Amino acid sequence: MAKIKEINPLSEEFLYDLYFTAFKSAVVCGVLTQHMAPEYLPDKSFQKLNKGISTFYKAHKEAPSFGIIIQKFTDDDDVIALIDDIRSSTSVPSQESILATLEKYIISVKLQNTYVEIGRYYNAGEHEKAVNALMKYNEWVTGFTLSSGEFVDVIESFEENYNNNKSKIAEMKASAKKPITRFYIDDLDSLNDGRNLRGQCSCFLASTGVGKSHMARHIGKHAAIDDGLNVLHIQLEGSKEEVVDAYSGSLIGKNGYYFERGKLTESELQEAKSTLSEYCGTIKVRAFTRFNNKVSTVDIKNSISEYRKSYGFNPDVVIVDSMDLLTDSSNRNYGEDGLRHQMIAVSRDLKDLANDEDVWLVVTYQATIEKAEWINDSKNVLTEYSVSEAKGISRALTHLISLNVTQDERIANLMRLHVCKSRFFQKGDTFKIATRFDNEIFYDRQKTFALKRA
Repeated sequence: MAKIKEINPLSEEFLYDLYFTAFKSAVVCGVLTQHMAPEYLPDKSFQKLNKGISTFYKAHKEAPSFGIIIQKFTDDDDVIALIDDIRSSTSVPSQESILATLEKYIISVKLQNTYVEIGRYYNAGEHEKAVNALMKYNEWVTGFTLSSGEFVDVIESFEENYNNNKSKIAEMKASAKKPITRFYIDDLDSLNDGRNLRGQCSCFLASTGVGKSHMARHIGKHAAIDDGLNVLHIQLEGSKEEVVDAYSGSLIGKNGYYFERGKLTESELQEAKSTLSEYCGTIKVRAFTRFNNKVSTVDIKNSISEYRKSYGFNPDVVIVDSMDLLTDSSNRNYGEDGLRHQMIAVSRDLKDLANDEDVWLVVTYQATIEKAEWINDSKNVLTEYSVSEAKGISRALTHLISLNVTQDERIANLMRLHVCKSRFFQKGDTFKIATRFDNEIFYDRQKTFALKRA
């Protein structure tokens, strides 16, 4: 076997070998997806290539071929030229050696960036910040490894792991990011028991006309006014005006029609303005035009990026109404019979996005039910097994909760929520709530408590 030459981890030659191996190895491709940040790469061409490879890997959990990636960048001559250079790479290192060198590469680049940061602080006379930057790097490098052969002794490290968890909780409390722990439905909040919803993806499943959009706006409204969170609501059905009017009506407990038609009295308007001025959270709405247009999970990610550029921080809660109108990041044509596979890919993308952006991602999903009499039986509740195209999506989701209404319940302003899946609390629970859609109120708390007492 030929001896593999020693490669400088900071050389362009190493990056050629690294990405050549990524096209051949799903393991290396996965490591790049998880650990290679844009700032670690020398130019935009490498950054675009890394993003293209990572997007494909997240969708398919396998390494892309050269042909697939070339097709993705047919209009970008610089990336195509880079791919040609990578394809002509003469050195073909082993998977183990390339990962070992990649570990050195990331550590070296991180160290260089840290020294630049320290120099900037010293030049500004901020010596304490410089020391903290160096300490932060030392803590990071101590725990960083790409080695897959690391074993953890659960018994021996019990106390250490416990203290680490307590430190993480303390850091979260001290962080500028507000905790997200509520669904704003008492029964669900009781089940969740204060668990952090950041990085999680929750889906509300319902047949048409039941109230999934009301549920989405309920979470958006109360996240903003109860907990002061920043909400980004992405609307894929209906117009932006419809959503804004519905939100505006719900904020003052009136039907959106009154807001849309300017039918508030002067006293009602002044009272609303006074109340709204006390809220510290925000609700931003973005609507996508559906005519002759495909909206993908990439558009959702880009919307978060644009939000961050506009306001200087990420939203806390991202709402997507409705998930079934999305396609995944691969731009793959699934055909008429491939909807189930497409939705599985979409749900995986969304869960990854929630984790990457550290947001609570709330989505709705419209179920297609052919037998109306089945829905109209209060003994039945929707699950992922009742909806053919929804089978499989629950694997990636943190929560899958269905909304269930019979004709009689609709007339009585009642609804049953069913926990189809939860990663952190018991599934299978079904509970009844009262609604008040006429005034844009999804959850009538007082009436719901009265139902329980009765």
